[in-house]
Amino acid sequence: MTKLKFTTAIAAATLAVTGVAAGAAQAQPWRDYERHEEYRGGNLTSSYVDSLEWRINNAAREGRIPWGQARQLQRELRAVQPLAWRVETGQASRYEYQRLSSTVNRIEAATNNYPRYSYNNRWR
Repeated sequence: MTKLKFTTAIAAATLAVTGVAAGAAQAQPWRDYERHEEYRGGNLTSSYVDSLEWRINNAAREGRIPWGQARQLQRELRAVQPLAWRVETGQASRYEYQRLSSTVNRIEAATNNYPRYSYNNRWR
């Protein structure tokens, strides 16, 4: 009988540990964790967004984009620069995140000489 009691006690302890581990895993805020990790690791940090102004000016100086398009991109960048800090700290709404992301992608496409991906494509 002692073998049976010992086996039962081990099974009960194993079940309890498994239940605690599963409960702790379910209590994690996975949605927010993924969201914040996406913000931290991406190109939506405030320092990167601030550096885009140099990329715009450099692309215009080198003749990859016209100065009119550079001015338009700078206006769009200035409009979303305050959102970068909110996105970086996790305080931004989904709309603010998408707005900043699409503006950054558009500026990167324009300065990397991909005119068909830039906004409105009227400069080429």
